[in-house]
Amino acid sequence: MRRSTLHRYLKRALIGLPILWIMYSISEIFMRNENDLSLQNHLEKDPGNLKNSFEAKELKVNLNVQQVDDKKVNLDVQVPVQEKIVVHGAVKGNSQQLDKLSALGGTLVEKKSPDAYNGVELPVFNNQLDANGPGEGGQAVAVNVKNLSEDEKTKFNRGWTDNSFNQYVSDMISVYRKLPDGQGPVCQSKAELFKTRQQEVSVIIIFHNEAWSVLLRSVHSILGRTPEHLLKEIILVDDFSTKEHLKAPLEKYFNEYPKVQIVRATKRQGLTRARLLGYYISTAPIVVFLDSHIECFPGWAEPLSYRITEEPTVVAFPSIEVINDETFATVANPNVNQNGIFRWKDLTFQWQSVPDFESARRKGEADPIRSPTMPGGLFAIGRELFERLGTYDPGLDYWGGENIELSFKAWMCGGSVELIPCSHIGHIFRRTNPIKWNSNIGSKNSIRVAEVWMDEYKNYFYERILYALGDYGDVSERKELRQRLSCHTFQWYLKNVYPNLEIPSRMKYAGEIRSFASPRCVDSMGGPNDNQPAPKMYPCHGQGYNQFWYMTETGHIMQDEWKICVSANNGVVSSVSCEQSSPIWRYREDKTLEHIPTGQCLTSGVNDDNITLTSCSDSKWQKWELQLRRTDITFPE
Repeated sequence: MRRSTLHRYLKRALIGLPILWIMYSISEIFMRNENDLSLQNHLEKDPGNLKNSFEAKELKVNLNVQQVDDKKVNLDVQVPVQEKIVVHGAVKGNSQQLDKLSALGGTLVEKKSPDAYNGVELPVFNNQLDANGPGEGGQAVAVNVKNLSEDEKTKFNRGWTDNSFNQYVSDMISVYRKLPDGQGPVCQSKAELFKTRQQEVSVIIIFHNEAWSVLLRSVHSILGRTPEHLLKEIILVDDFSTKEHLKAPLEKYFNEYPKVQIVRATKRQGLTRARLLGYYISTAPIVVFLDSHIECFPGWAEPLSYRITEEPTVVAFPSIEVINDETFATVANPNVNQNGIFRWKDLTFQWQSVPDFESARRKGEADPIRSPTMPGGLFAIGRELFERLGTYDPGLDYWGGENIELSFKAWMCGGSVELIPCSHIGHIFRRTNPIKWNSNIGSKNSIRVAEVWMDEYKNYFYERILYALGDYGDVSERKELRQRLSCHTFQWYLKNVYPNLEIPSRMKYAGEIRSFASPRCVDSMGGPNDNQPAPKMYPCHGQGYNQFWYMTETGHIMQDEWKICVSANNGVVSSVSCEQSSPIWRYREDKTLEHIPTGQCLTSGVNDDNITLTSCSDSKWQKWELQLRRTDITFPE
């Protein structure tokens, strides 16, 4: 072959390669279902530059590439379109996974032919891509209820009753609504770095009677804002919902989404066990657990995957942003300065400002923030670490305690818990939970956690609940797990992970302050944290919590970080610090509580729940019963 001929063939081949590549790329986009958010991503970027028309089995595309060497290029191609993107009748997961799922009380919904859902109606919802639509960009949507018809008012009120958030407003907002990039400049500068170390993620969402538009928006925010190569699957676990829209309509909606699978619990499992149903059918090396009323901000997944790939022993959680329960307004805060802790009173998750020692350890605002505990609703963990740590305690019922258990054992058994400030996910924080369960479940779960992981420090929690342990089940297997993993002591955890926790080690009295005159106790009513400036009298419930008080050897009556103080006008108030630096209360032999600076006594209201200071007398309304701290058990310092 002559050299000129060879050169001509090579030149033609090289010219054709870009066209073949463009044809391949376009076919990858349009072979997906037209409602898939992979397509939505392209439309959101520039809806005017992608025009598609379906003709039989062929797609004609006019692609305008606006800036290629400062020239506008038009390229017309015809790409064959695959009619179906889902293998109908196929069930994801191998037989071992399905057997495990069945044994745990779950079933996997198979993909079906679209004909199987003929006659199934979807609820009315907003699926428009409208940049000026309600709530776009995380903007608030306000509704004047007075202007609604009686039928619409009924719908408005029912939404609140069913969900404890404004479903009426949610239904007005598109399930595809855009959110702005919540990352600050430093996080944005690390975007390319985050791409260098990544593993696929399986996202597991548990729901029970969730609102249709909220659940769909949660899923679409993941589909639309997670790189295609990073998202292995989304597994929706239905924890035995009773709402009709979550049955056949939900299956029909996601039937054509190959990355979305639905698992159904065959009985009510509760959050913890329902998560395990999803976990055992998942396949990615990183598992992300999310609530069903969330919205992921752009760039949420890459920092989480990067950190766990970089350090597999990390349990990572995002910066959790508030989605207003009334207006659905949300915005990401790029200046993250908080981490998670727990309180002795109930072992539940709380936020705190990042302490100075942690701020000093970090080199920049994009660095992970070490956190003593993590919230339970949104986090990511490597599959190998989750397995090594024994997944969840199967004895934890329904909801509560699982995040504290995972936090303790991660730190104590060779791992860590970190807030990843470059990852942002919005969450609807409901004022009350519409899902009801036995009120003692949270306490039972926390007792299991304390019994296994807290050593003798558990006594600080037990006295806060007045030692009402009840039947918390067998924890021997969890203790064996801890021993097998050669985990650190809880003292090590407090010293190295949560050194700023105040340990109430030297207390003279610990328990209720109970009135002799009536079956009522001094109750903080939640204290200053719940905007309650003064303690009140409330019927004694025998559970501790807000009715549990310490009295120190130096005369301070306290609960958590606040004390019972006396204001300038002699009012009894709750405050972080009292004006008097000397001991201010004395529990006298006649059962009165004397306020030393004024010489007056704590007095219960006769006809109301107020607590006042009055002149000391022999009145029964000034008599109180306090409990000495137990001396038969250890309270380590």
